[in-house]
Amino acid sequence: MPQSFFIANGSPIPMTTRYRCLHLSEQLRLLGYETEMVDWWEEAKVDAEMPLRFDVIVLYRLMMSPALAQLIAAAQRLGKPVIFDTDDLIFEPDLISAHRAVKDLSQEDQALYAVGVGRYLQTLLACDAVVTSTPVLAELARARGKRAFVHRNSLGIEMQALADRLPKSYREEGVVIGYGSGTHTHDVDFLEVADALAYVLDKYPEVELWLVGPLTISSSLESYGERIRKFPVLDWSGWFELENKMDIALAPLELDNIFCRAKSEIKFVEAGVVGVPIVASEIDPYRDSMTHGTDGLLARSMQDWIGALSSLIENPELRREMGVRARATVSQRYSLQARAADLRLILPELGVA
Repeated sequence: MPQSFFIANGSPIPMTTRYRCLHLSEQLRLLGYETEMVDWWEEAKVDAEMPLRFDVIVLYRLMMSPALAQLIAAAQRLGKPVIFDTDDLIFEPDLISAHRAVKDLSQEDQALYAVGVGRYLQTLLACDAVVTSTPVLAELARARGKRAFVHRNSLGIEMQALADRLPKSYREEGVVIGYGSGTHTHDVDFLEVADALAYVLDKYPEVELWLVGPLTISSSLESYGERIRKFPVLDWSGWFELENKMDIALAPLELDNIFCRAKSEIKFVEAGVVGVPIVASEIDPYRDSMTHGTDGLLARSMQDWIGALSSLIENPELRREMGVRARATVSQRYSLQARAADLRLILPELGVA
């Protein structure tokens, strides 16, 4: 009976590593399995032999390489399940155009990016099964003929502990709307809400907008001066502490973009665990995770955004109640315990006893 998991991380991004590797390890340990996690985002670190000491091998966002091909083949000869894990649309060459950041690359870099996508696809096809963070990604993997299962992102031990320690206070005056961006690729997403934000900043002089991370905004928003506060990219704990001080969180995504539809609902989870109500684009990840009007608000048009933001700005009690309900949803569906229970059901399908 398999008792140990080897988890190889192919991403240099700390936050995604935490959600897909560290938190997976915590869930497996809660279920009684042993785990070891290593960083393999430098190809030279890939070891074709050491992981064979484990019963199950999980490859998170690893491009195919000679050493990785050797490892996968050896593991399969020994009857050890090899699982490809991803939380992003990185493996489908036919959909590269949906990834906005690629359009800004030089022709040479676009060609290199396409090669990388092809190598991710090679790894996915070579593995025994695929685990993804969203149904859209699982559907795309199944279209490639692979058995694919959805295992959503969740909170981990440290995240939950910090959220539990943070006191949720409600300011007597003013309202802070906040948005966090990891890269400039979110400039396009932010356009979904930019005009609505200008409207509410005009209408409600007590509102401030806090922007975290790299983001280019219009000159019309820049004109609000000190009412727009900008913060650098923060680590996860700094982000939790800052978001806890916000009154409303934003989660805009470009509508009808397959790359965005494949994203996970992390912004809802992170806002909800610290009791902050969120207004999000009405797109797969948020439509699947939130109940509109109960634990969050969804928007498709400028008028939707204005209506949702205005209702929360004008009604402090609604903000508080929706934040409380969001926290309850996250606690019920996205805790370590909840996700471990989901994982227990998936493991037999992955060939794990």
